[in-house]
Amino acid sequence: MAGQYWRAAGITYLQYANICGTHVRNCLKEPFRAAAKNREGFISNTVMYQNGKESSTIILNSELLQKELLVKKN
Repeated sequence: MAGQYWRAAGITYLQYANICGTHVRNCLKEPFRAAAKNREGFISNTVMYQNGKESSTIILNSELLQKELLVKKN
């Protein structure tokens, strides 16, 4: 079973699924690869409230998170 391999590698199932998805997208030919690359990004807003009013907003962008991960690795 594949489950044994990702557990033995010490990664979570979500990390395993992301790696598999990345490899599949890299195998696509160019017009399809570009379309798949555009679909993989995300944007999420998180709003913090204090006393019933908005105190701060955090915008999570997949590109910014990827850059932050690269900085942390180096």
